[in-house]
Amino acid sequence: MIKKLFALIAVLTISFTAKADLVNGGFEDYQAWGYSFYQGSNPTVNWATTAPDNTLEIWENGFLGVPAYEGNSFAELNANYASTLYQDVNGLGDNNQINWKFAHRGRDGTDTMRLTITDLGWDQVYGGGNDTVLFQGEFSDTNTAWGLHVGTVTSIGNLTRFAFESVNAVGGNTQGNFIDGCGFGQNVVIPSPGSLAILAISGIFAKRRRR
Repeated sequence: MIKKLFALIAVLTISFTAKADLVNGGFEDYQAWGYSFYQGSNPTVNWATTAPDNTLEIWENGFLGVPAYEGNSFAELNANYASTLYQDVNGLGDNNQINWKFAHRGRDGTDTMRLTITDLGWDQVYGGGNDTVLFQGEFSDTNTAWGLHVGTVTSIGNLTRFAFESVNAVGGNTQGNFIDGCGFGQNVVIPSPGSLAILAISGIFAKRRRR
């Protein structure tokens, strides 16, 4: 009986730890042919969108001459509507240092997007009145290369939303702001300062503020 109890605790611990990062951070679970549309899913198990048609746009590596940052798939931030692409992450714990990273690229020129990381508070509901913004920053990258962006926040312990929003895109609201290689968790490895300098990566560390 005791052995079974310890086994159950081990399984629960592994499951809990495994969720403490983004699911499908590189968009590899989506199979795109050129470019393809997918319906957003439950935000606690995969990527979701605020678009009224619930549509995600995924590109294949090399489509229209654009290489993926890693793997074979990457996302375009807006599909048919200006919207937010996001995922809710559990299991981060309280007062832990949580690393984040993502790669960003413009489509027709220099595109700008915003990353917002929000602790959803005791009610676990976005916009419920007790949210805490752990980080918010804007990032601009050209269409000639991927830019890798990294940083660290301190977790509060509740469900936490990792969200991308388009600020400006040369091609218009429904074109541009490619995203790939996302990670958000204690086990996410970010490059050393020397590597950041070589790759011209922007490292930004968060300040906590209340909504």
